[in-house]
Amino acid sequence: MDFGIWVDPESGNVTLEEWSAIWMSGRVGLTEKTRAGYQGILNSRVLPSFGAVPVKKMSRAAIASWVSDMSEEGLSSSRVRNCFNVLGACLDAAVNEGLIGRNPARGVELPTQSAQTDHRYLTAQQVDDLASAVPTQADRSLIFVLAYGGLRWGEAVALRRGRVDILRRQLSITEAATQVSGRLVFGEPKTHRRRLVHLPRFVAEELAQHLRSRPSDSDALVWAAVKGGPLRYNQYRSRVWDPGVTEAGLDGLTPHALRHTCASLMRAQGADVKAIQTQLGHRSPMITLSIYTHLFEDAFDSVMDRLDAAHRDLVRPNSGPNVVELPDQRPSQASEQGV
Repeated sequence: MDFGIWVDPESGNVTLEEWSAIWMSGRVGLTEKTRAGYQGILNSRVLPSFGAVPVKKMSRAAIASWVSDMSEEGLSSSRVRNCFNVLGACLDAAVNEGLIGRNPARGVELPTQSAQTDHRYLTAQQVDDLASAVPTQADRSLIFVLAYGGLRWGEAVALRRGRVDILRRQLSITEAATQVSGRLVFGEPKTHRRRLVHLPRFVAEELAQHLRSRPSDSDALVWAAVKGGPLRYNQYRSRVWDPGVTEAGLDGLTPHALRHTCASLMRAQGADVKAIQTQLGHRSPMITLSIYTHLFEDAFDSVMDRLDAAHRDLVRPNSGPNVVELPDQRPSQASEQGV
């Protein structure tokens, strides 16, 4: 098919491996973690299949077969999509550079992605149980801050004393730690958005008690490893977290579940989408709503109840004899299914 684009026939002879190296060297603004992730996908998934193929020989059929093979291998839909997106971006750059006239990855069908991931939420009592099961006040304060502040693990690891305001019960989240090739790299939070996290009074008190044992230097980490330095995720899980969740009867719980728990606890107390988005640091309320849609389903019932009450107050004196009032209590799910 003629796309009306002239491409030098010789330019597309560069192999995908050669072009991907040029493409990666020109990617500026990537965090170290993102760059390592891209390179890992190239090395493990893209180049073994297409590294020796000239860019101009890449075909939609071959890419579609590659996607299908990864799915059949058992890779999750999100992992398959990540691999495809890296290849697609690499080929987009080849189009922009004039190596090929179009991107052969466009139009390839991808595995469907589940609309909603099952999240695990703790009740306030379960959070207390977990905090009681860890060995030190430092660990206890960390549990409460994760569960009621909604911090990502890397944000908690990078939190410094100068960014804690106990009196205002606020944390300034300006930095996060990520592990790249076995080392911790400190940089901006995941969404590059700095934010203020608000804490309940009791959590601020727990944190204040812990800080009494920490250096007063404003640059000192709030939580540190036993021998000093930042916390390491795997070491902390094996030393503190996993024994604690087992003792609390919460086997399988991950630290990230406390971030979801924060959203659930806030919503249970009437927080709206914007408040939860601000606390968790999502880019937009739409992202928050897409992740936690089910937490807001009861909002429709309460709104409809308030509309009903307002209408009944308006018309009650003139209610006609043919009005049929439904019981206040909604049928249970079992009764709706005829069980």
